[in-house]
Amino acid sequence: MHFRAVAVDDDPSCLSTSLLELKKNPEVSEAIGFTSPKEALSFIKEHYSPVVLLDIRMPEMDGLSLAEKILDINPRTNIIFVTSYSHYLPQAFSIHASGYIMKPLDSKKLDNELSNLRFQMEENKVGFYAVTFGSFGLTYNGDHVSFDSEAHKEMMAYFVNKNGMAVTVEKISEDLGISPEKVEKTIDSLISMFSSLGEDGLLIKTKKGYFLDMSLINSDVSDALGGIMAAKLLFAGEYLSPYNWADERRKELRTIL
Repeated sequence: MHFRAVAVDDDPSCLSTSLLELKKNPEVSEAIGFTSPKEALSFIKEHYSPVVLLDIRMPEMDGLSLAEKILDINPRTNIIFVTSYSHYLPQAFSIHASGYIMKPLDSKKLDNELSNLRFQMEENKVGFYAVTFGSFGLTYNGDHVSFDSEAHKEMMAYFVNKNGMAVTVEKISEDLGISPEKVEKTIDSLISMFSSLGEDGLLIKTKKGYFLDMSLINSDVSDALGGIMAAKLLFAGEYLSPYNWADERRKELRTIL
């Protein structure tokens, strides 16, 4: 398994050390560094980055706050703190960090953490992957998918929740509280977006309505229901927050996971 890793440290010297040690690891295919937490966050929003090394004391944004924002984007991110201070350890693990390394960083310390990541990375990251535990997110071939609007994002989350079941425009309009015209317009826009990615068959129209071809998309919920323990451990009771139309499914998952 090869993966991208991001390192964030406001000290250029420490950042260089982190990147050097990451590049020594044969499983790291790409190591990208930032001295600015805000620039790092912008990058991570657009590019799937399963491992992120974070300094904690930074002037622009502290590493703990940055970690929470990263986990909002993708709860499966392995956050490894690299710091000179031990007293942040309880806070680090309260947000479910994968690891905590005391500076100076070296290969032995880093390799140990990379060999024991909290969240395992699956090969099925190729193609579409939906994150439903917590807030909704979608990646394609490992990179974050940006939607034109929150309405487009919610529509895609709605279809993922339906798990391949065909739904009429009228039913979607009722569930989402929007006009049938807006339903059609939003779906057409999603189909165009998927077509631009070369995935014409993901969202399909039939006489019975629209549905997602679930053979073309994986998700944390399907992984968890399929018995993958790493996915089960990600579920903390939240599913497709804050969509009210997901309440029934959310309650069901709380009883079986």
